[in-house]
Amino acid sequence: MKTKLFQVSLLGTAVLSTISGQAFAAGYALNEQSASAMGTANAGAAANPENATIMYFNPAGLTHLEKAQVSGGITFLDVSSDFEGSATNAIGQPVTGTDGGDYVSLRAIPNLYYSTPINESVSAGIGVFAPYGVSGEYDEDFLGRFLADETEVQGIAVQPTVAYKLNDQLSVGLGMIFIHLDGKLSKAQEYSAYSLPPYNIPSAYLKEGHFEVAGDDNGVGWNFGVMYQPTNATTLGFNFRTKIDLTLEGDAELTNVPTPTGTLPPVAYATLSEKAKVPLTLPETATFSLKHDLDEQWSLYAGATWTRWSRFQNLDIFTREEAGIGQISTISGASTGQQGMIGHVRERWKNVWAFSVGVSYDYTERFTVKAGYAYDDSPVENEYRTARVPSTDRQWITLGAQYRMENDLVLDGALGYLLIDDVPLDEHIYNVNDQQVGLTNVKGTYDLSAYGLAFQLTKSF
Repeated sequence: MKTKLFQVSLLGTAVLSTISGQAFAAGYALNEQSASAMGTANAGAAANPENATIMYFNPAGLTHLEKAQVSGGITFLDVSSDFEGSATNAIGQPVTGTDGGDYVSLRAIPNLYYSTPINESVSAGIGVFAPYGVSGEYDEDFLGRFLADETEVQGIAVQPTVAYKLNDQLSVGLGMIFIHLDGKLSKAQEYSAYSLPPYNIPSAYLKEGHFEVAGDDNGVGWNFGVMYQPTNATTLGFNFRTKIDLTLEGDAELTNVPTPTGTLPPVAYATLSEKAKVPLTLPETATFSLKHDLDEQWSLYAGATWTRWSRFQNLDIFTREEAGIGQISTISGASTGQQGMIGHVRERWKNVWAFSVGVSYDYTERFTVKAGYAYDDSPVENEYRTARVPSTDRQWITLGAQYRMENDLVLDGALGYLLIDDVPLDEHIYNVNDQQVGLTNVKGTYDLSAYGLAFQLTKSF
């Protein structure tokens, strides 16, 4: 019993299910790549070539930029989280602790883009942005600490891009995506099962341990776009991003692992460390966008994005050696169904759609105001929700403004507010056969809210 409880709870939900976007995102994607697009809740973003940030949403849009441009910005995300609930350990005893505090800290997401026309038909550019990531940490005495503690995952991408104008109505574009992803994840580890036979270590001698894993990897994908203008007033955009396969490799460490001594004191404590790896696939997406100018002042925007989150069915963590934590995994391999597996989490994410609509009004020749609304369907089903991913369907409302200054300078700003219903949580640990392992559980309700504030400056040459 001990091995099964210990091994599966060890990494149970400790690793990359946590790369979730806690704010304006779908799954663990970050959509905050442009303040100008955020003003309309990203509605029509793949059909609205306002500046060089278009290469993220649709590379084909670069052909609509008449001058060389540099566009850089930053988005601040502030997420408020409040949890109320209860928890038990592996043998069903109540766990004492707090609500975990404010899990997600203030986050800044930067981006920088450059584009230039090569000739009348060809344009090129390069973008640097953060397409995936999350940062969160519960207080050390969080009552759900045996399932989740710290999550720090950062992705940085570089996208060289080229676009070609086939005619006055149709353009195509292609960008290669080079991404680096690294992360650090941790959780508290409890050893209550060691108080049972055959070990029978008195509970008073069992200490809480700490598990931590860190790793990184590089990957390559591509971003393809088409932009079509059937009339001067209407623009259609399509964008497709490929999947990117990664294997995060790094080090894992587990502290205070108990071993019976047969003497007094009756237990010795060990720290185990080894190399580990986590396979991960960043999913493909397809975006459809529309921009329509009603007149010289008013424009309407709409968009829909499909994401293939069903690629994320399980989170499996493997050892890269034959000692330490991996040795324990091998001994208890039957509980995960595979030798050398440190942990397994069922995710069962589903494919989702996100929809958005927006409007802009040119108040003067220099000043434009914007507004938008978006609905994001969560890829996480209620029964598979975890303390690291307290995700549910969400709506967000945005307001934006753009001021066109002299000397070809443009300043954009946007404010967004995320509407989220209360999020229930009832998390257990399961093996690869979907059988519950042990009695470790955290149950309760999250009250979440989030704000976003974005700024962007564009200079044309």
